[in-house]
Amino acid sequence: MLKVKNGKLIASNMSFALPEDFTLDLRSPGGGYHTLEFVSKNQIVKGGIVYINIEFEKAEVTAREAMEEFMENNELKPKEEFFPVTRGKGTALGAFYTGGKVSFIYDERYDFPENSINQNQVSVTIQLSRQKGKKLGLTIYDVLKLPNVKAFLDSIEYF
Repeated sequence: MLKVKNGKLIASNMSFALPEDFTLDLRSPGGGYHTLEFVSKNQIVKGGIVYINIEFEKAEVTAREAMEEFMENNELKPKEEFFPVTRGKGTALGAFYTGGKVSFIYDERYDFPENSINQNQVSVTIQLSRQKGKKLGLTIYDVLKLPNVKAFLDSIEYF
């Protein structure tokens, strides 16, 4: 369950503000009750679409293992080594991946003690996808610096 307080959504393990200029997609393909997907609909990136996914889950593996499985299952390649990301009182594990010339991904995952609905891990994923036949105007690194995306990331607190 998510609670709204002072303009932020609060879960048992994290809080975050809603990303400005994004649409909440309630028909998220493959998403379950525990996934929020926000989509850029107003061309914030020339030639691309930005997706922000927040997924709460009961994981039987660590954040690192989940990220390695995610890469393998989606045929992704890491762009660099995993790195720590501190937000609020918690530290997540971060990574950048690429899925060829079509998709670029930033992912951070946070392990926490199991909550009342048996969840123990959350992932925040930002994906930059190239629109068919278009050339991307920015990289995933540039996307993370966009004011609305940066404000969203800066609003995240793990606890």
